[in-house]
Amino acid sequence: MNPGTLLLVLLALLATPVAGQQFKPLFNGKDLAGWEGDPRLWKVENGILVGETNAGDKKVKANTFLIWKDGKLADFDLRVKARVTGGNNSGIQYRSAAIEGGEWALGGYQMDMHPKQEFLGMLYEEKGRGIVCQRGKQVNLLPGGKKQPAGDLPLHKVDLAQWNEFRIVARGTTLRHFVNGKKAVQVIDHDPEKRRLEGLLGLQLHAGGPMKLEVKSIELRPFKPQAKPKPEAKPKPEAKAKTPAAKAKTTAAPPAWIWSNEPPQGSDRAWFRKTFVLPENDSAASLTMTCDNSFRVWVNGTEVGKGSRWEKPQTMEIRPQVAGGKNVIAVLGENEGSVAGLCGLLEVTLKSGKKVAVTTDGSWKVSRREAPGWQGGDFDDQGWKAAKVIGKMGVEPWGTLFGAGEGGHPQVARDETANFKVATGFKLEKLYDVPKAQGSWVSMAVLPDGSFVVSDQYGGLYQVQPPALGDAGAETVVTPLPLEIGGSHGMLWHRGALYVAVNEKIKVANGVYKVTDSDGDGRLDKIEALKTIAGGGEHGLHSLVPSPDGEWIYFICGNHTKVPEMDAYWMPQVWDEDHLLPRNPDGRGHARGTMAPGGWICRFKPDNSRWELVSSGFRNPFDLAFNEHGDLFAYDADMEWDLGMPWYRPTRLCHVIPGSEWGWRNGTGKWPVYYQDSLPPVVDIGPGSPTGVVSGRGAKFPAKYQKAIYLLDWTFATIHAIHLSPDGTTYTGAKEEFVAGPGLPLTDAAIGKDGAMYFMTGGRRTKSAMWRVSYVGSESTAPAAPTGSGSPLGALAAKLNEAPVPEVMKALGSEDRFERFVARLEIESRPLNVVKDALRKAGDPWQLIGGAMAVARQGEPNDREAALAWLGRLKWDQLSKPQRLGMLRAYSLVFIRLGAADEADRKQVLAQVDARYPAQDDELNAELCRMLCYLQAPKVVDRTLRLMAARKDTKWPDWAELATRNAGYGKAVLNMLRNSPPAQDIHYALCLRTVKGPWTEGQRRQIMEWYAMARSKSGGNSYGPFLDKMQKDMLANATDGERAMMGEWKFAGPPSPFENLPVPKGPGRNWTVSQVAAIGSGDLSGADRENGKRMFQATLCAACHRVEGEGGGAGPDLSAVGGRFKPQDIAEAILEPSKVISDQYHFELIEKKDGSSVWGRPIDEKNGTLIVAVNPYDFGQTVEVSRAEIARMAPSPVSPMPGALINRLNENELRDLLAFLLRK
Repeated sequence: MNPGTLLLVLLALLATPVAGQQFKPLFNGKDLAGWEGDPRLWKVENGILVGETNAGDKKVKANTFLIWKDGKLADFDLRVKARVTGGNNSGIQYRSAAIEGGEWALGGYQMDMHPKQEFLGMLYEEKGRGIVCQRGKQVNLLPGGKKQPAGDLPLHKVDLAQWNEFRIVARGTTLRHFVNGKKAVQVIDHDPEKRRLEGLLGLQLHAGGPMKLEVKSIELRPFKPQAKPKPEAKPKPEAKAKTPAAKAKTTAAPPAWIWSNEPPQGSDRAWFRKTFVLPENDSAASLTMTCDNSFRVWVNGTEVGKGSRWEKPQTMEIRPQVAGGKNVIAVLGENEGSVAGLCGLLEVTLKSGKKVAVTTDGSWKVSRREAPGWQGGDFDDQGWKAAKVIGKMGVEPWGTLFGAGEGGHPQVARDETANFKVATGFKLEKLYDVPKAQGSWVSMAVLPDGSFVVSDQYGGLYQVQPPALGDAGAETVVTPLPLEIGGSHGMLWHRGALYVAVNEKIKVANGVYKVTDSDGDGRLDKIEALKTIAGGGEHGLHSLVPSPDGEWIYFICGNHTKVPEMDAYWMPQVWDEDHLLPRNPDGRGHARGTMAPGGWICRFKPDNSRWELVSSGFRNPFDLAFNEHGDLFAYDADMEWDLGMPWYRPTRLCHVIPGSEWGWRNGTGKWPVYYQDSLPPVVDIGPGSPTGVVSGRGAKFPAKYQKAIYLLDWTFATIHAIHLSPDGTTYTGAKEEFVAGPGLPLTDAAIGKDGAMYFMTGGRRTKSAMWRVSYVGSESTAPAAPTGSGSPLGALAAKLNEAPVPEVMKALGSEDRFERFVARLEIESRPLNVVKDALRKAGDPWQLIGGAMAVARQGEPNDREAALAWLGRLKWDQLSKPQRLGMLRAYSLVFIRLGAADEADRKQVLAQVDARYPAQDDELNAELCRMLCYLQAPKVVDRTLRLMAARKDTKWPDWAELATRNAGYGKAVLNMLRNSPPAQDIHYALCLRTVKGPWTEGQRRQIMEWYAMARSKSGGNSYGPFLDKMQKDMLANATDGERAMMGEWKFAGPPSPFENLPVPKGPGRNWTVSQVAAIGSGDLSGADRENGKRMFQATLCAACHRVEGEGGGAGPDLSAVGGRFKPQDIAEAILEPSKVISDQYHFELIEKKDGSSVWGRPIDEKNGTLIVAVNPYDFGQTVEVSRAEIARMAPSPVSPMPGALINRLNENELRDLLAFLLRK
C-alpha cells in the first residue's frame, strides 16, 4: 500500500453528458472568426492576434474592444497568453454589457493589463465602480459601495512586455484573477444592485498613448451554473417555515472492497471481471476506482484508466466505451504487501434518464492467473472464482474514499451503545461516517425541518438529513451546499437566516456572516459580512448561540482573536496583565505576544445593528449555552503545557455574568482563582480540550438531563453532563460522564427537533462522523418545569445601573463574591470624586478593598495616596481569609497601576503583613511571598527557603479525582503529578527570582539544588523551559560574585533523550500508511507493550512526546492518543507529520533581508528582538533575530517532527509500539 495524503475524489451523479469540462480555444490562430471590433485596429499576424493604436490613423478617443460574438458567459475559467507594449494599458473585459451609443464599447468587470505592478491583474469595473481591487488584495464588495478588506496576497514582479498568462475564474459572486499561475486578486461581490453574473467577453485597447496588444491564445472552460441551496422558504402568515430535504438519494449499494480468496503474499496480482447489461444506451457514464496498491482497468476491451495510489481514487468518463446490452469491466489489481483490496463504482445515466450503478461486490469474478483476451467481452470466465468481500466502503484501514452521488453514500444508523460508556437508559447511534472528501466536521446548526447544516473545518458546508428516530432501515443523506463560504467553527440558524462564524478564511475573510434568501425563491443566495474579525486558528472565532428571547446572538472567541470595535462594553476597557512581579512567557513560545483581554464573548443584534462586549479573560472557550433560567455558561480551556505549575488552570465551566473577567493572562501570569478582580468557575473539569457546549433544553430526556449543561472534550473523548445547583447568586456543578470512550474526538453538539442529542467527531482533519444519543429508558421525558428562578445577577446589574452610590456601596460590601464584582464594575462607571467621597465614609473591609481596586483601575497617580490610606485602615486580625487575599491584591493593583511603592508605602505594607508570613495557609503564603518579594522585605529569602525545605508533599488538585476514574488519560496525568515537585514550591521560586542579591552562600546553594531537583521531576510540555527561565532570572538578580560562585558548582542535569537508547532488532522497511494502519487495526492482544515502550524510545518518539508522564515536551502528549484517533490517523501522523501541524507546535520560517533564513519557534521577544528556539529537541538552543532584519515570517509547512522514524522497526516491533500507543 503506497503512503500519501488521503484525498477523496467525490463522484457526482450526472444526469447529462459533462459539458465544458475541457478548455476550448476562442482564437483559431488564423483570423478574427468569432470576434468583432474596429477593423482598423485588429488583425492576425503570424498566428498572433494583434490590437494596435497610434497617434495617427489608428488613434482612438475612447476605450474600444474586440468582442466575442458567441454569446454571454456566466461561470467560467478563461486563460489568455498575451503581452502589452507601448506604455499604455489593456485588459480582458468579462461579464460585460454593450454601451448604448458607443460602437465596440463595453462596461463591466475587467482584468487589467497595466504597466504598474499594483494595477497589473487588478479588477477594474469599466463604466462602473472603477478600481475594485488592486493586485495583491482580496476584498468583499458590500451593498452601498463599501469595500471590506479580506486579506493580502503575495506580489510577484511581472514584465508586461513579456508573454504572460492571464487567467480569470468566475464562479457566482466570486471572481479570481491569476497572473502566471499566481493569484493576483480575489473579489466577492455582495452588492446585488451592481454585480454582474453574466455578460459579454472582450479585449480592450485603451484610449491615450499608442499601444500594442498581442495575444497568442485564448482558452475557455465554462462551468455549469451553480445551484443555490434550499434551507428555508419564506413563511407565509400562519404557515410553518419549511426546509427542503437534501437531494434525492440514490438506491445504489455502497461499493465493497474485494480481493481473491487467497491471502496476499508480497507482490501480488489479481485479475477481476464484471459483466453487466444496460437496457438502453447511455447519456453519461463515469467509473471511479481504487486499488491497494495499483490498478489498470478496461471497459469492453478498451483500457480507460489506471491508478497507483489507493488513497487517490481515479474517476474516468467512459460514455464512449459503454452501450446498451452486455458490457464488461476488467481490472488488473496489484498489491505490494500487507492488506489488499479493489473498490469501484460505475454510475450510468441512460437516455431515458434512469440511473444505473454497478459496484464492486461478491458477484465479481477473480483469477490469480492472467489468460489471453481476459479483458474482452467474449472471454469465458466460467472457471474464475467469486471475489472475496473484505468489507463495505468505510472499513478500516482505508476509510470512506468515495460513494454514489456528490454527498457520499447514504448510510444506515448503527447502534454503538455497547462499544462506549453511555449513561443508563440512553442509546448511542453512529449515523454517518464522513468521507475524506467531505473533510472533518466541527460545527453544526439545526434547520427548521430537523436537518442540519455542518461545516468542514477547512472546507465547505453540507446539509445532513438524519433518519427518523426508531426507523431502523432509514439512512442519513448528505448533500454539499454550493455556498461560497466555509471553514466555520460556529453556525446558527436563527430567524430565517444562517449565521456563520468563519475561522479558517475559506472563500471569505474570517468574521461573522449572515446567509439569506434574497429573492424569495427558497434558496440561500446572499452572503452578507456582518463583521470581519482579526483572528483564526485553534484559538480563533468559535460558536454562536441565540439569547433565550431571540433578540441577541452571543458569539465566543479564543484568545488569539482581537476584540473588534463594539457599540457598547459591559466592562471598562482598562484590561491589562496586572502582575506585581515580572511575568515569564511560555517557554515554548505559545501565545507569544498575546495579552489581555484574552478570549471573549460578545453579543449582537440579528440585524447587525448593535454589538456589545459581554465578558473577557478566557483562554480558549469554544462554545457556550444558556440553562433553563436563561443564565449563560462557557467552557474554557486549560493550557496543558502548564500541568504541574502553580499557574495551571484546568478546563472549567464558567457562569458568565455582565462584564465578567476570568483572569487568563500570558505565560506564568494566569491569575489565581481567588483574585477579587476576576470570578471563580462553577466547576473545574480537569485536563482536556473543550469544544462543544449544549444545553439540555428541548431534549426528550429525563428531567435531570433536560436541566444539564453538556460539555464536549475533544482530547479525552468525553461528553460531561454538568448538573447545576444554586449557590448564592451563582451555581455549583456536579460532573457526570454522559458518553465516553476511545475514538470520539468530539467537536460539536445540538439538540435536534426530535429531542435527541446529535454530536460530531473529527477536527484537525481526523476521521469524522455524526452520532445521535436518544433516551430509551422508562422515565418520563415530558418537558421539565424550571427549578427555582435562576441567578439574580443580571437583574442586579440593571438595578445598580440606576441606583444611587450609597446603594451600590452597600452591594460592594456584600458577602457574595459575584454581587461584589457586579457592584465594583458599577462603581467604576461612576464619577471618581463621588466614589472617593463614599469611600472616605466606608468602614466595611469589602467596601475598602473593592473601592481601592476600582480607584486603582480607573484613577490617576494622584489618587494613589487615598487608595493606600483606605487599605491602611484594614486590620489583618479582623479580616477573613478572602479579605486578606483581597487586601493584598488591592495593594498590588495600586502599585501596578498608580505607581510603584516608595519607602513610605513599603513601611506601611510591611507593618501590616510582614509578621504574618509564613501563615498556616498555602494561598495566603503565596500572596504574602509575592508581596514581600516585591517589597524586598528583610528575611523573605530565609522564610521562603524554610517553607521550601519543609514541604515534601504534592498537594493534589480537586480535579485529580476525575483522573483516578479515567483509565484512558488519568494514569498519565497522575504519574506526572506523582513525579512533580509541589506547585507551591515552584511559586516560591518564581517569586524569589526577583529578590536581589546578595544572599548567603548557603541560600544560593539551597536554591540551586532545588532547581537541579526540580529538573529531575516532570510536568507539562513547558515545565523545563519555565524552570530554565526562572533560574536565568534568579541569576540576573544575583551579584557578580554570586554568579561566579554558582557557576563553579556542578549539579546533575536532566538525562539526555539520546543517551542509552534501546536498539531495534530490525530489519526495518519503508513502512507505508496503509501497512501501519492495517497493523494498528488488527489484533494487538499478543503484543509486548513493554517492548513497545522501548521502541517508543528507540525511534526518538520519547525525545519529544510524553506517555504517562514520561518523555519530552516538544510535541503533544500521546497518553490518550488511542482515545481520539484511528490507526489510520496515527499512521499518517507518524509517516507524514507535515500533513497537519497544530498551531501549538508549528515552527516559523523566518526570511531575513540579507537572504538568509531561520527555522524555529519564537519563544520570547525583547526590545524588538525575537528569541527563536531552533532545536525541537532542546528549546534551550536559541538564536536572536531582530525584527528590523526580517523580510517575511510565516508558519513553516514542514513539521519539526521528522517522518519515517519507524522505518528501523520490524513488523513485531512496530506492532508492539502501536499497542503501547493505542493502550491495547
